[in-house]
Formats: sequence, structure tokens, C-alpha cells
Amino acid sequence: MTSSRQTRARVVLVDDHPEVLRGLSRLLERGCEIVASVDNGEQALEAAVRLMPDVMVVDLTMPDMDGLEVCRRMQKSAPETEVIILTAFDDRHVELAALRAGASAFVAKHAAPATLEGEIQRLAEKKRTRA
Repeated sequence: MTSSRQTRARVVLVDDHPEVLRGLSRLLERGCEIVASVDNGEQALEAAVRLMPDVMVVDLTMPDMDGLEVCRRMQKSAPETEVIILTAFDDRHVELAALRAGASAFVAKHAAPATLEGEIQRLAEKKRTRA
């Protein structure tokens, strides 16, 4: 029998707003292992390669490198990590662009907290079944 600690999704959070990172961390810490919280795309890519998380939750709009570019680069640097784009823009065109860039899921920031938690767990389980 595996412990709950072993089955908790390992997650990297990426957002350029510190208060959003703190809120996401508090929201997810019971069901997930937050292995890193970073504020830009370059740090996100470094964390993905170094920590090999199950899931990365990435803000769509960040300076220097947006979430779509993070997704594109993740396909080469850490393709085994699932990426969720988190955004204030609940728009089908943006969602399709995120999925084309390599995101595994798209969650609006105003969605119920259980929506993000559910997507993280779903993607972590998907990754575990591939292993």
C-alpha cells in the first residue's frame, strides 16, 4: 500500500504575481506537493527540468515569456510534465491556442477551486498510468 504522500501530485506553480502564487499554494497544499513556486517562464523551465514535477500550473500572461511559450518550450525540455494554463481570460480561442501550444488543460482563474484541483489530480493520474 502506498502512502498518500507518495501519490500526491508534485506541482510547480508559475505566476508573476506573488499574491496569486501564495493563494494557489494555500489552495493546493493539502492535496498536492508544491515543489516550487516561480514568477517567470525561464524559472519555470529550469524547475521543470530540475524537479521533474507531475504538473505545472502556468499563468497565461507573464512578462518576458508568456504561458504559451512556456508550453512550447516544455515540449522539448520536459515533455513528461503536464501543463495547465491558468488565466483570467475564459475564451475558447485562447483555450485552443493553449492546447495547440502543448498545454494539457486550460482553467480560468475564476473557476471553482475544485476545478483546478481536479485537473491537477486527473493529469497526475494520467502521467502515473503512462509510467
